[in-house]
Amino acid sequence: MISLDPDSFSSGQIGSKLWLCEQLENCFDRIDTVWIYGGWYGLSAFLLRSRNNIKINQIRSFDMDPSCQPVADMINENWVYQNWKFKSLTQDCNTLVPTDVDLIINTSTEHFESMAWWENIPIGTAVALQGNDMPHDDHVVHCETLEDFKSQFTLSKMLFQGQLEFSYPAWKFNRYMIIGIK
Repeated sequence: MISLDPDSFSSGQIGSKLWLCEQLENCFDRIDTVWIYGGWYGLSAFLLRSRNNIKINQIRSFDMDPSCQPVADMINENWVYQNWKFKSLTQDCNTLVPTDVDLIINTSTEHFESMAWWENIPIGTAVALQGNDMPHDDHVVHCETLEDFKSQFTLSKMLFQGQLEFSYPAWKFNRYMIIGIK
């Protein structure tokens, strides 16, 4: 039996991924190869593919948690069976060395203890990165502001930068996003 973390479909998670899609659609109309770091259950890929506003040849989703792979492949099954236009893989993103990748997405930068994943991305590669100011036990990187977030990831060209507030009755947090060229 496949089980999901209920937070994966929370308003903050889905809202952040929809915001990602909207802003990527403003920056790109075609991307050959996309790698998603910390891809979890493949919802970013599912939304990008379902919206169909960017022509994407293939998406690879990487997550260290082996329980994510079957769920991500199930959610994106339509594209798994189309010559692997989507495929989830269990992999530590810190060990990846991207080649022939047009866009790298990481919407969970606050979970990465090491910056090796960032250091391994070649100069000239497009990236879309998200982080937040939410205090949480498993957040090892904490940014107070968008400027703080941007200072962690130097880009040679900025295509988008922004902040989105999520406000709930008992708490709130800010999501930060930058899209550009490393």
